[in-house]
Order: sequence, then structure tokens, then C-alpha cells
Amino acid sequence: MHDEIHVVVDSLSAADETALKDDPRCHILRLIIRHGDLEWQDGDRSLAELFGMVEATGKLPITSQPPIGVVIELFTKLAQEGKKVIMLTVDSVLSGTYQTACVAARQVMDDIKGADIRVIDSKTAACPISGIALEVLKHTAAGMDIDEAEKMAREMVARTETFFSVNTLDYLQKGGRIGAVGALIGSIFGIRPIVHLDKEGRLEVADKCRTRKKVMKRMVEMAAEKAPVEAIFVAHAEALADAEDLKQQLQGLFPNVPTMLTGIGTVLAAHLGPGAIGVFVRRKA
Repeated sequence: MHDEIHVVVDSLSAADETALKDDPRCHILRLIIRHGDLEWQDGDRSLAELFGMVEATGKLPITSQPPIGVVIELFTKLAQEGKKVIMLTVDSVLSGTYQTACVAARQVMDDIKGADIRVIDSKTAACPISGIALEVLKHTAAGMDIDEAEKMAREMVARTETFFSVNTLDYLQKGGRIGAVGALIGSIFGIRPIVHLDKEGRLEVADKCRTRKKVMKRMVEMAAEKAPVEAIFVAHAEALADAEDLKQQLQGLFPNVPTMLTGIGTVLAAHLGPGAIGVFVRRKA
């Protein structure tokens, strides 16, 4: 097995819930969460703990990208070991991790002769990032070079469709992403937006539904419109029953298509709230 190419992902990829966690060729950079006097790395506390803190205080946590020094340290270590690197980051519209990784990569490649670090904006979030990382590792282990692997990963990014919805507007309102009036109206009428990430990773409202049941039905319909697909992903924030239901519906539509189901981690959950759910499909080339 070839092991000269390694993959780096950030913790928003949900890599801890996949085979990447135990692969020595994969490295996870963790985002930071702060709530009051507490600070922890993404993955160190459960979603139930996070939501409990918010409920008790009425205040949302603050999240931040991995410190640039930590990114430089990891890139330097891998470069000194002779490893080439492909890093897949969460959507650059949602986090500054991509920009930080680009700066760190340039610095390390300037400092270390022969260092080769490719940073890719996934333009999505959660488990589809891990899905791409797993494909990169599988193909590079079989001998694919870094140029081919980067090209493949970028093509997979372009073919990935992201849809998500929230079960409460409180977190978006507290986080300043919608106004108080919008949150109030949405809560009164039970309106739940379905958000799609466009080709540049920007958020756009794809539809609005009045019940959770209609949200889930519409998300399945939107995913089906992207057929044919080669991979399906479902991610959730303490909404396992709904996530399992979506998974089963999608598997019924796309039998024999690989499907991955994970949580979303505390960083995304801090912005979306309990019950948030996402459906992602990667279209066939």
C-alpha cells in the first residue's frame, strides 16, 4: 500500500464517526468551542451537554477555527516526514478554516523544500467531506498520484449537493443569522427553511415547509431530483430517528448506493440547534 499521500480534514467532517478515525494517513484538525468560562475542542463534549448549557443560560457558545499555529505544526510535521498532503476543509462560507489552511500551506511550502500541500474547499459540511477523504485515501493507496487525487476530489466537490434544515429557529436568531421578527413569525407558523449550498458554497433558501414531516419529504424529493447519484450522506443533531427515516427513504430510491449517517458535531450544532438535519448526495460523473 502506498502511504506517501496523507489527508487532513477539520472536525466538521464528522471523521470521528467514520473509518478515517483509525487511519494513520488521516489527520483531524479540531475547531474550538467556548461557552462562558469553558473551552473545548470539537468532539470533546456531546451535543446533549452543549444544548444543556444553552438551555440553562440562554446563551450560545462561540466557535472558532483551528489556530494557525496548530495547522502549521501539522503541515510541517507531515512535510518533514516526506508526506504529500490533501486537505479538505468545511465550506469557506461557513468557516475561515479554508483561508487559514491556505496561508499555513503557503508558509510551510516556502519553508520546506519539496513540501506539497493542496487545500480544497469542500463547499459542504459534515460527513460528505469524510466521504471524499475516504475515496482519496482508497485511490492513493492503490497508486494514484497527488495531481490525479486532487482533480478527483475537486470533481467530487462539484458533484456534491447539500440540503439541510433546522427544527428550531432559536439558534439562528440568537446567532444573528435571522432577525427576531423572522424567528417569531417562523415559530408561530411552524415555518422551517430548507437551505441549499450553491456551487460556491453560499447558502440559499431552497424551500419553506410548515411541518417537520413536510421538510423531510421535500428533502428526499430534492435529493431524488439530483439522480443518478453515487453516494448518499445524512447528518443530524440529536435527531437519530428522523435521520434513520431519511436514510431508509433514500436507500429505497437509490438501492445499492453507499450511504453514510453521522452526527454533525458541536460546532455545527452550536449554530443550527437540536434537531438540525442534513441530506447530501454526490451525483454520478
